[in-house]
Order: sequence, then structure tokens, then C-alpha cells
Amino acid sequence: MTSGAEAFKAAVRRSALLIVILVVVGAAAVVGIRQLQGPRYSASARVLVSQQSLGEAITGTQAPFVDPQRAEAMSTALGQSPELYTRAAAQANGRLGTPGELRAATSVSSGSDNILTFTATASHAQQAVDIANATASAYIGWRSDVLSKPIAKAIAQVQAKLGTATGTAAADLSKQLNTLELLRTLNNDTTLVDRASSATKTRPTPVKDAILGGAIGLVIALLLVAAREAIDTRVRSEGDVEDILGAPVLASVRTLPRRSRLVTFGRHETTFGDTYALLAATVAQTGKTPRVLAVTSAISSEGKTSTAANLAVALARRGHRVILADFDFRKASLGDLFGLPADSPGTLQVLAAEVPAPRAVWDVTLEGHQPDIEPIARANGAGPRKPRQPGVGRLWVLPAGGTLRTQAPFKAERLARLLDELKQHADFVVLDTPPALLTAEMADIATQIDSALIVVRNGRVTHRNLRSLSRQARSWTAHVDGAILTDVAGDEQYGYYGGR
Repeated sequence: MTSGAEAFKAAVRRSALLIVILVVVGAAAVVGIRQLQGPRYSASARVLVSQQSLGEAITGTQAPFVDPQRAEAMSTALGQSPELYTRAAAQANGRLGTPGELRAATSVSSGSDNILTFTATASHAQQAVDIANATASAYIGWRSDVLSKPIAKAIAQVQAKLGTATGTAAADLSKQLNTLELLRTLNNDTTLVDRASSATKTRPTPVKDAILGGAIGLVIALLLVAAREAIDTRVRSEGDVEDILGAPVLASVRTLPRRSRLVTFGRHETTFGDTYALLAATVAQTGKTPRVLAVTSAISSEGKTSTAANLAVALARRGHRVILADFDFRKASLGDLFGLPADSPGTLQVLAAEVPAPRAVWDVTLEGHQPDIEPIARANGAGPRKPRQPGVGRLWVLPAGGTLRTQAPFKAERLARLLDELKQHADFVVLDTPPALLTAEMADIATQIDSALIVVRNGRVTHRNLRSLSRQARSWTAHVDGAILTDVAGDEQYGYYGGR
């Protein structure tokens, strides 16, 4: 139940803009339509329907028992009869409209107090009042005529018998005839108790119309959201990731600020520092050291480079020696992330045996509000070293050294030699690798590394792509330590200071 509620909240949050737009459009549409339809007024007249007629009371006759609900239903049915509105139109000499127009403008309702209410709506207040009074008045005569028909039939039958009767029988028939005549005369059990004197404006009512339109827009929006979620196959939860990959989600990282990727430095460190520190602690406990750890994803733009960089910083701050190497030659970006010179040699040149690894690696200072970099070796020998705080780890960055449009020409022996050399100087060698489903490089790298982390961006990769990556990962000799879910909404995060 809780997971369903959370999924509903997440779906609503993702579609918040659509919902707001449809609510506003719905409110504006209903208000506009009501304005175009023009004003409408409503007036009501009420008729009392007695349970016993005056004729029955005077003559002492007792009507058979009638179910009150059936009597109420009969009264309402008579009020909706076309004949009633024909009479009302005739009595008004057509001034109020045709019988069909009167019937369309009038509604009839009854209550437990034997009151029949005729409510008329029209574009003018006085017209609504006149229609309500006309139909209520016509109802009294119409009901009397309907109820008098059985009495008229009985009178005709008594008169026929009286013509041939003599003596006592004739006297009895004459008495019955007099009683029936009196009943017909007094057969009126309805009274107009409340004539319509004024009308109430029923539309337009901007506030009510806006609320109604907004409610309609909200219902439509929720239906659209439900339909979209039903056909949306993108991964949106930790449970989906763990079920498909068969590996635990080690961290859920909230959406990074725009144009901010290295968030373990500077003003965003207080927000994201704990998240990556916890991830680093978990990674450090999941395997041996030294270790080559590849960070990859199924497709592009899932946050693997940001994850690799921030994880490397967090591992170094925990006292580990860390080398962060860029192996994504199609879209190299670690150099830009740490502010390295664009022409710096890197992994490509080292693999091609053009440059030794020490000449391509940069030292990153972990203190301060932004990374401070310097090469660890220069052409003319070792460069100056900055003092380090005791117990603080080390972080070195090996950029890509350029970009390639085609597959990187990996040679297994050179790749293995480079990774072994890096492992000799570090506890963790973190590789930023290309998306596993889009390039072949990860398949080559996977044979030379110890473990892998899979970055999954919330709401970007589909179930199908993630399943494809899961099948591919089964062929890797490297162990998949787990996954990192990125771009998670802020209220789905847990933080010690988050509620302040």
C-alpha cells in the first residue's frame, strides 16, 4: 500500500506541470463557456398535495390505502406529463413559449412533506418566475381532471342504472349519484402554497464555474497521467533496478544542480557530501584493495561521469589513494570537470606508448572549495609538491587525452599493463567508461577489471535497455558490486539535516 502511494506521488510529481496546465485550462474553459451561454435565472413555485381530498372528508368516504411512495411517484409523473405543459402554454396564450420549451425549462421534484416543487430556468428573471407559476397553476387543474375521470365514469354508470330502477333501488341510486356529483365538484386535493415572486441567478458564477472546470481538468489530467504511466517503461525506482540487475542499489543521488557536476567541492558539498561519502564507505567494504572499479551505464546521459568523479573524491577523503581515469574516448569529460588543459596527454597516449603514465597523471588537492590541480611529473623532472594534511588520502586524475569517433583500439596486453601499473600506486583505480550498450569498449575493459558499478538515471533508461545490460554483464569476468540511482527527487532522499 505504501509503495503504491509513493509511486502515485512520484507520478503526480513528474506530471505536475501537465496537471497544473489542465486544471487552469479546465477552469478557464468552463468560465468562458458559461459567459458565452449568457445568464440563467431560476425560480420555484410549490404545490401542496393533500393525502385526503375535501370531497372525501365531507362525504365521509374512505379511499383505499395508497402507498405514500407510490402516491409521491404518481404526483411527480403527473408533473412531468406533456399534457400539463400543453395546458400551461395554452393558458399563457403562447407568451411563455411552446409546450416543449416549457417542459425543457421546468423540473419537478417532490419531498416527504407532500410538497411538489416546480423549478423553472430561463435567460430572464421574470420569464423564470412566470413559467414556474404557470406550470404550478396548470398542475392543479390537470391533476383534478385526471382524478375526476373515474368519478365521471361512475356517474355515467349510476345514471344508466337509475333509468330502469324503481322504488328503493332508485332511491339508493339517487343518493349515490348525489354523492358522486359532490365528489366531482370537490375533487381537488392540491393547493398552490408558494408562488414564485423572484428568481435567483444561477449562472454565470465565476468562482463555482472555475472550481467545476478545475475539477474536470484535474480528473482529465489524472487519467492522462495514469495512461502515460501505464505505457511508460522507463525505470523509476530502486526496486526496478534491483529486480532487473540482480544487484543492490548502493546509493540514490538526488538531482544535481544545473551545470554542477563535481558536487563534493564547494557550496553543494553540504548537500551531496554525505551521499557520496556513504557510497564510498559502502564501495570500500564490498571488495579487496587494490581494485580497479569501472563506472558504466546502459546508455548516455545517466550520470556515470559525475558519479565516478564524486565517488573518487569521496574515497580519497576517506584516506584512500585513488586514481580516476577517463576511458570514455567518445565523450571525454573528466579533463573539463577538473579544469585540466585541453591539450593534456592522457589514457589514449599512454595506451599508444607515446607518453609514460606519470607524465599524463594530475594530482588533485582535496582541500578548499574547488579542486586544485598540478601535474605529478614534468618534462624536466618532478614538480613541487604541496603539503598534505595527515591522514588525508590522495587523488590523481588521468584524462582521456582526446576524443575518438570510432571504437578505441584497445590491445589487451597494453590495457592490462596500464591497469596493473595504476594499481601499484593506488587503492582504487576508478574508470569512467563508455555506456555499455552503445559501444564495445566496456566489453573489452570488463576482462581487465575487478568490479563494476552501474549508474541508472531515474526515468531515463527503459526496462528493456536495463535488461539488455544485465544480460551483457553476466558475460563479464568482473563482479557487479551494485548500482547507483541518479536524478532522484529531493523528497525521496534521507538526510540528517534535510528537515531543517
